[in-house]
Amino acid sequence: MLTNIHVKNFAIIDEADIDLADNLNIFTGETGAGKSLLLGALNMALGARTPKDIVRNDTDFALSELTFTDISEKAKDLLEKEGYSALDEVVVSKKILNNGRSVTRVNGETASAGFVKELAGVLIDIYGQNEHQSLLKKENQLAIVDEFAGEKIIDLKAKLKDEYRKFSDLKKEFEGLNDDEQARKRRQDLLEYEINEIDTAALKEGEEEDLKDRHKFLANARLITEGLGEAYEALSGDGRASDSLSEAIRALMRISEYDDKLAGMTDALSNVDSILSDSIRDISDFQESLPDDSRELEEVEDRLDLISKLKSKYGASIELVNKYYGDAKKELERLSDYEGYSNKLKKDLADSEKELTALCKDLTKKRKNASLKLQEMIREALSELNFNQTEFVIDISEKENFSANGRDECTFMMSMNPGEATRPLMDVASGGELSRIMLGIKSVMAGKDSVGTLIFDEIDAGISGRTAQKVSEKLSKIATEHQVICITHLAQIASMADSHYEIIKQVDGGKTKTSIHKLDNEEIKNELARLIGGAELTDKVYESAEEMKKLADERKKEVRA
Repeated sequence: MLTNIHVKNFAIIDEADIDLADNLNIFTGETGAGKSLLLGALNMALGARTPKDIVRNDTDFALSELTFTDISEKAKDLLEKEGYSALDEVVVSKKILNNGRSVTRVNGETASAGFVKELAGVLIDIYGQNEHQSLLKKENQLAIVDEFAGEKIIDLKAKLKDEYRKFSDLKKEFEGLNDDEQARKRRQDLLEYEINEIDTAALKEGEEEDLKDRHKFLANARLITEGLGEAYEALSGDGRASDSLSEAIRALMRISEYDDKLAGMTDALSNVDSILSDSIRDISDFQESLPDDSRELEEVEDRLDLISKLKSKYGASIELVNKYYGDAKKELERLSDYEGYSNKLKKDLADSEKELTALCKDLTKKRKNASLKLQEMIREALSELNFNQTEFVIDISEKENFSANGRDECTFMMSMNPGEATRPLMDVASGGELSRIMLGIKSVMAGKDSVGTLIFDEIDAGISGRTAQKVSEKLSKIATEHQVICITHLAQIASMADSHYEIIKQVDGGKTKTSIHKLDNEEIKNELARLIGGAELTDKVYESAEEMKKLADERKKEVRA
């Protein structure tokens, strides 16, 4: 869950440090106080593109830092996979400098925006107007059914995905068959020539590197010969190192019996003499091994030219040339027995299509079974949200073509009034109704979801009275299984808060600042009174606010019982 939000220099937010509860957190404030800025700061840390002008005037940077604790195993696995420390706590932050540059970090280490977005997907869900609209997409509706079906279809979907990949490869290969006999013959002739060319070359892995080393040696053979001669002469010629060392050893041997240190010097020089003799012998042997003509150099150059020619035609390395050789032999075998090959391919494609069809039918059956139960639960949840006498149906139909996700198309259907036929959700639901429908679905899916934190914005759009009360109860219920953060302007929803925060915009020293702080019991009553009474706050309004909070606390116990 999200335990702390730290924001600094973000638009008109000077600095805010917010510790959150693990159940229902409510944020309220006057229109224009900066409630949307809080969501903006959250989205910034979670990888959303943020303009540089969000940096507060006269400051060097804007910062948003989120701390999550008790993270799911799924989140830990993702962190470990990307090489980040996977403890029970994860800190995600983004700093934007006033020159537009930015840096994103996960647990103190630099991270890409793409990874942070992926991580955010398993840590937190944010439901605003855009997310409510996403409910209208058929692929998202099918994803909800699959999430509800859970483990019953996980293995089946994995098998279907593998079979679809196999089917697609076979279909592509089958569609690439060439029925032109003359074209096949030309292709066979070309393949035979290429195979023979590579076969004759008999390339070996690592050969090119060895040849380059040998070429370097042979091309510098004259310099090597001269250097070896000079070294040999310096070590073993008249008056050179070898003679001088032998003379020194003889001198020390005559006196070594008079002192142990002298004996040690004699032994040390004898070891040097042995090493020197070995080196002289090695130099001499190397000299004798040197080539006496340029034929080997020419042979090496010819071989390197051949390898370069084959690489330019068949691949950038000997490994790729050999791979091309193997693929060409397989293709030639197929063309040599084209009828047998095409018949086998046709049979394999038919078998794969048959298997894919069976898997799709099995998946469709399981999806329909899950959808029947899911639609009943959603109907009940919608009824609790004051959708009275509405009908909700999940329609799963079969498409003509296969996909890696089967052949199913899912449509959420609703009828808002008795006697009306159900129609696709996009045709009947307004923006405010969509937010409540999303809330109802989320309440049903709460136990299936490993995401710890849910954020609801605009959940109160277009509602009031009894409907607002129903929404507040549903939020409170969801908060028993997830941490819930909700931004609202309705007293009915705010009164159900476990932790209530106020967002305030003030002018201080000629500068506009937004601050956020947690309310105590007395402040909660005052804020509820403001939400109820608007500009005119009378004693009756305060009494109503106190009564609303008392009733909300009692109702909360009933809802969570």
